[in-house]
Amino acid sequence: MKANKSSIIIIILMILSGCLGQTQTLENVSSSEEYVLVTEGNDNHSYQFWNTAPMSIGNFSSINTSEGEIVNITLEITAFFHDPVQWDAGFVNYTITHGNETVFSTTMSYNKTSYNISLNNITNNLTVTIQSNGSDDDTTAEPGDFFIASAKYEVYYILMVE
Repeated sequence: MKANKSSIIIIILMILSGCLGQTQTLENVSSSEEYVLVTEGNDNHSYQFWNTAPMSIGNFSSINTSEGEIVNITLEITAFFHDPVQWDAGFVNYTITHGNETVFSTTMSYNKTSYNISLNNITNNLTVTIQSNGSDDDTTAEPGDFFIASAKYEVYYILMVE
């Protein structure tokens, strides 16, 4: 009888030993992400003020992100706005919005700066808004106020690979 009880315990342990391993669920499956380029392009804007009195300009453009989830933007802005005696120095404001949310914004008067912008979970096109005001001071040898905004963008979607 003692051997019979030991045999039953060993048989039960052997049956249950397969249950002790790790079960494979979706959380345990090894997945990797592959980024697939959907589109790429450039969005460039520039303006030079030739007027003696201050003036403002504005511009809107759209970056097409259809079928993409991730957008990488390399933006370089050059701004030169002098400081006239009669009024405040001019500026350029560069803003990117997604829907009603501002995802990037910068204002510059005198600089050359590069930005790397990465945006995730993009569902709509991006809107680029540029607002600037400036002038040209005839009493100086400096050129009229100007800005150059050069953006290169890449739109990707994520492909899940198992």
